[in-house]
Amino acid sequence: MKKIINLFIVLLGILVFAACSDNIDNPYGKESTISVVKSNLVFPARAAKGIVEFHSQGTVSASSNATWCKTSVVGDTVKVAVDQNNNSDGRSTVVTLHNGTDSVNVPLVQSGLVFQLQVSSVSSSSDLAGSFTYAMSSNLDFNVLSAPDWVTVSNTDDSLKVSMTANTVGHLRSGYVKYNVGSYKDSIKVVQGDFDTDLAGDYDLVSLDGNGQRQVFQAVVSQDTLFLPEFDFKIPTTFDGSNMAISTTCGQYIGAYSKYYIYTVFADAHNKSLTGYNVGGATYSADFDYNSKDGTYAKFSGTVSGNEIGTLLFMACSAKALNANTKSGFLVDLHSPYLVKKTGSPAKMASLMEKNQLKFVLR
Repeated sequence: MKKIINLFIVLLGILVFAACSDNIDNPYGKESTISVVKSNLVFPARAAKGIVEFHSQGTVSASSNATWCKTSVVGDTVKVAVDQNNNSDGRSTVVTLHNGTDSVNVPLVQSGLVFQLQVSSVSSSSDLAGSFTYAMSSNLDFNVLSAPDWVTVSNTDDSLKVSMTANTVGHLRSGYVKYNVGSYKDSIKVVQGDFDTDLAGDYDLVSLDGNGQRQVFQAVVSQDTLFLPEFDFKIPTTFDGSNMAISTTCGQYIGAYSKYYIYTVFADAHNKSLTGYNVGGATYSADFDYNSKDGTYAKFSGTVSGNEIGTLLFMACSAKALNANTKSGFLVDLHSPYLVKKTGSPAKMASLMEKNQLKFVLR
């Protein structure tokens, strides 16, 4: 009998709960007073506008918590405006429609900066006026911040054009085109000169010796040879007009001195050989440039297996062959060598007049 009474109480409780549940509001089943009909809130990186169309039973306002996103309501439409996104990362937010205590969130996304330009320098090996065009991809405007007065830069959606006027200044000239695309900033070096007119000729080859003292040798630059008349050495070179540079490779026979045959060897700043008896396996280049203080100059640089070349060595060999059996020692150390054109700057030339005495001892 007790079990029957308990069962009756449980059933009665269920019936009472069922009867009462019809009068309780379900917060998750509440119908919104705002319905979004259409939205267009996917934006490119540039400043842009979009809309959200809606139906509502009352007055609707709109907002966004992003400072770069502005909203306004006109009738049944939310007008949305986003600022330009200058960064490479895309961004997102929500536009919220309000009607009293009711609200609806509409997602918004904007892409980021996309920019590609595969050029960091432009060299013209002619004094004549000319133009160079490079492929470019950008979803924001390319803005020139500064450029030499003899350089003009223009662009289309998929290309960049760099134009130079005729070079009539009588020497190599160079400068930088500084630009920005969105928040990205960079520069393009521009160089113009004719080899025979502006680069070839008499230079001083300046470097430090093994004791850290400056030494200066006469040099004559041509497209295929760096001639050192004080030794009668001829270092084979090649000229690259796209980089305005001469270069030489290791292990080159450059001439005889006394009873020795001389070859070039590349070493680091501490005279540790990087190329040994290798022939042609590494390159040492000198890029030509110009400034009002130094005139026309070219500083040598290069790497061997990731190690920076700091020294040009002249190895003396007992026979006309570069190997361990013929090695007799080193005649000259040229630490951090660079070339200065003799006609480039009279003041600079005066400072280099004191030459080293040509007394060499094999080591």
